[in-house]
Amino acid sequence: MDSIALPEGANSGMMSFGDVSELRKALEAGYGSDVSQLTGGGALRIQSLDTTMMATIQENKHFSLFNALQKQNATATVDEWTEQDGVGGFLGGSTNAETGIIGESTGSYNRRVGMVKYLMTRRQVSFVQSLQTAIAESEAIEQQNGSLQLLTDAEFLCFEGDSRVVPTEFDGIAMQIESLNSADHVVDAEANSLASIDLVSKSAATIAGFGNFGTATDLFMSQLTQSDFDVGLDPAFRVPLTDVPNGGIQLGSPVVGIRTSWGEIKTCPDVFILDEAQQKPFELSHAGIAANNNFTPGAIATTLAANISSKFGAPHAGNYFYAVAGINAKGQSVVIKSAQVAVAAGVAVSLTITPSATNEETGYVIYRSRLNGTDGTDDFRIMSRIPKNEAGSTVYVDLNRDIPGTSKAYMLNMASGANAITWRQLLPMLKFPLYPTNAAVIPWAQLLFGFLRIAKRKHHVVIKNILPDGAQWRPFN
Repeated sequence: MDSIALPEGANSGMMSFGDVSELRKALEAGYGSDVSQLTGGGALRIQSLDTTMMATIQENKHFSLFNALQKQNATATVDEWTEQDGVGGFLGGSTNAETGIIGESTGSYNRRVGMVKYLMTRRQVSFVQSLQTAIAESEAIEQQNGSLQLLTDAEFLCFEGDSRVVPTEFDGIAMQIESLNSADHVVDAEANSLASIDLVSKSAATIAGFGNFGTATDLFMSQLTQSDFDVGLDPAFRVPLTDVPNGGIQLGSPVVGIRTSWGEIKTCPDVFILDEAQQKPFELSHAGIAANNNFTPGAIATTLAANISSKFGAPHAGNYFYAVAGINAKGQSVVIKSAQVAVAAGVAVSLTITPSATNEETGYVIYRSRLNGTDGTDDFRIMSRIPKNEAGSTVYVDLNRDIPGTSKAYMLNMASGANAITWRQLLPMLKFPLYPTNAAVIPWAQLLFGFLRIAKRKHHVVIKNILPDGAQWRPFN
């Protein structure tokens, strides 16, 4: 048979097998995705459209600290409380003779103030977009995006917020614990991995010690630091797993908790505690914003001098570059780079930063290169964020006490009855309708008003300068 009959109602009476074969090939061949450019049989092709949006974004489970914090209501934008750090007297100081004069003692109190800060994002979709059948419901997706943005900022600022550098930020754990000026409460890992019991046990002992009287419950750390614990922590200090044979306490198993003499401490890896890969200059990931932020510092001058407080040792001696970006609530500017600086053991490097021509920055982000590295922008990592000196140039002294490319860990007392760290909110997250004026759009704002209150600073320890074994960029080799 040379031909076949088409179904009744077809426009053409007959097609040869050759025509059918060519039509089939035309419909099956090719992978064009621009439907306006499809021709021939390709224009007849039915597309497979998956109505599930595939998103590689943060989810609610990633906000591990914010989710765990007790939420309390603040009744005003200025929130006040009293911190007591002593009952008065000294050890053995209440002893007396039978008729002796009784000594007077008074408790030690500090009045502390927290300022509610305002997290806001504006979102909108076009009215036409809301009418169409789309892959996903546009307004719901944008509302979810707004919520995730606010929670992302809240989680990150709980660790690294600093109102001295960006006044619209609330103060995070690092800044509030550093304000104690206690070497016991800010522990230096000195560019080593944390995956041993040494600094963990020391920090737990500090929190439980005399004058602090707390109990460490949680250890928040970066993903790479958690990985180091999984691979390297001595099994003797691991909290057994409940769903595997023998408790899963062998090397390589997940570490869900660390056993100390002061109780078990839950391990909490958090993606918003930044490893070195997330510490590159802002302009590499947000080039458009950085280019539009016209508050790049004017110049960097470097001077060197011997300093007894320097932590530059013989293994750290060599050549470095520095880079500085301006920062305010709009983000960071592009960086300005220093000339190469030859650093010897025992010296301090002073950076004198000239303000930008616009003078709009509220602080500066200090970056440093690897030892004997390059001045390529991707060879810098964050060392510190500092406030701007409003009276003129700003001076930053590098004593090698804040090491670029390292991360922090936060040992906290999260016990519900301790009330040692809480989220104080003036307004829980909500959607606030806005009204369009001259455009067919549906706009709204999403708001979250609050701040992180650390009512018992001595119940927490920050471990800084942690260099995980898995870090690709290493500051000194």
